[in-house]
Amino acid sequence: MADTLVPMTQMSTGYVMGHDDRERRRLLLQASVLNPFSDELLKRAGLSAGLRVLDIGCGVGELSMVAARLVGRTGRVTGIDIDDGALAIAVVRARELGLDRIIDFARRDICAYRTDVSYDAVIGRHILIHTPDPRLVIGTAHSLLNSGGVAVFQEYDFSVVHRSFPEVPMYERLFEVFRAFFGQATHGNIGTQLFHLLIDAGFPSPQGRVEYPMDGGDDSPFYEWVAESFRSILPRAVALGLVRSDEIDIDSLAARVKEEAISRRACLLGPAMVGCFARKR
Repeated sequence: MADTLVPMTQMSTGYVMGHDDRERRRLLLQASVLNPFSDELLKRAGLSAGLRVLDIGCGVGELSMVAARLVGRTGRVTGIDIDDGALAIAVVRARELGLDRIIDFARRDICAYRTDVSYDAVIGRHILIHTPDPRLVIGTAHSLLNSGGVAVFQEYDFSVVHRSFPEVPMYERLFEVFRAFFGQATHGNIGTQLFHLLIDAGFPSPQGRVEYPMDGGDDSPFYEWVAESFRSILPRAVALGLVRSDEIDIDSLAARVKEEAISRRACLLGPAMVGCFARKR
């Protein structure tokens, strides 16, 4: 039986960052920072040549491509998402990188995903934080796995605070808003919930690690990454009363954070990420 195509009107999403070209570009920028972390996580989880992998909420396909390099030409990666624009970018990038024979992308909603195919690994990066029912998603991942298959999730936890040093006031203000926003609008501490959620879904003995990138200097991608992430949440953060609409000039934000950081010779830290994986009995 082929994968069940769910009409877009029936798809559910809690994605708070939007579905437009600017957000898709932000995802590519974010991937340049996070892909090395994800690569190490997938290796620790045992992704290797010949495996069949499902990437849920694949967006522009960056995690799918990390997985594709690990499973090689004898493996297969399927990336699913509900954003047609993101999937179009993913298809083009996979072709440009010579990975299109390993990866296929499809417009699907994981909450309604049905298939006769079973997978050796189900992976997801920063998807549960936006999902109305993370338990349902992890339960679905469990049902799609072969016996011995592995579920691998990487999620932020905005409740963890590690400040820059020396302190960069503008950067700290942004993360104050991020923490409050994701705490109210999504599952802001979903990373730390991963261990519990995997056990609840029937996975034994999850393994996890908390880590985050640290960067600075003139050529750091952090300035634009954080500024564009803030741009994506700004309208809803204003509506929630977390920041005034006139408090931060969004168009000069990256330059201002960069100027503050360089003038203080400061390091900037990304949000804490929890990488967790577990195998199905």
